[in-house]
Amino acid sequence: MIHILNQFIWPDAAPTGVLAEQLAEHMTAAGADTVLVGCSGSYRPDDRPAPACRVVRLEAGTGRRYSFASTLAGYWACRRAFAGYIAAQVRAGDTVVVTSAPPTTIPLHALIRQRGARSVYWLQDYYPELLRGVWDYPSPIRRAVRAYFDTRLARWDTVVRVAGNLGYDGTNAVLIRNWPSVRHFEAAEPEPRTAVYFGNIGYAHDVDALVATCEALRRDGYTVAVQGDGPGLRRMPDWIERRPPVPGPQLRACYLRAEVHLVAAHPEIRGAVFPSKLWNSRAAGRRIVSSGFAGEMAAELELALLCDLDEPLRQWHALLT
Repeated sequence: MIHILNQFIWPDAAPTGVLAEQLAEHMTAAGADTVLVGCSGSYRPDDRPAPACRVVRLEAGTGRRYSFASTLAGYWACRRAFAGYIAAQVRAGDTVVVTSAPPTTIPLHALIRQRGARSVYWLQDYYPELLRGVWDYPSPIRRAVRAYFDTRLARWDTVVRVAGNLGYDGTNAVLIRNWPSVRHFEAAEPEPRTAVYFGNIGYAHDVDALVATCEALRRDGYTVAVQGDGPGLRRMPDWIERRPPVPGPQLRACYLRAEVHLVAAHPEIRGAVFPSKLWNSRAAGRRIVSSGFAGEMAAELELALLCDLDEPLRQWHALLT
């Protein structure tokens, strides 16, 4: 059996949860006995249909978004719930895929190994670097945090990196990029001179660089909007329209409506994340304008703009079967 664990799952629309759901659906359709496992609570409410796979929801406090103490408590509650699930449900010969949401799950490799199962860590976010978006902590502490994470990542049977710029690159690491979570875009003309940023503006984004890019588009006659959420939204100027996140069917229409799609990074935080929204923009066939990409993250962006969008699920299938 394949167990895929992520903190937030259907009907929530957290990007990592949607991808975990789609992987579970893909493996189920391929004939593999697969279960999607998550915790109670919500990151980004949604109302999409139930996935075509088995779903298990564990009771756990999830914390309030944007409250650091509450979020951290939710992380630990989720880890305890996952540990209980692994102890009760995982059998010898199973495969357990655990995402980096939440990061407190990183020591679960030991419990998975005790059950005689294979452990796969799905590294969406590399937290030693991501933490710098909250506090650019001193180099000695950074090295210690990195050593803690890397030592534990090295103990998993496989670590799947979703981008080539992520900070961990141990001998057990493989690269399988993400894919468009929204597919089957119909051909449609965009509204001319419209630019939209979709998704979260978080701690790993250079908001000043994003605003500067928006200002350049505005000077070229574009109207600019942000359709999403996140702590960086508070720093966006008033002339940028704010739109709330929308469910999947509406999101597809929004992607098609915008002529330009914005993606953002941070030039000083290069090994933490890679913007998953890029894949939907590519699938929609829209022009992509970036801000804040530098070094290895800029190199990964160049590769991501050219790679095969169907290859990741084929790679996952090969890994899990």
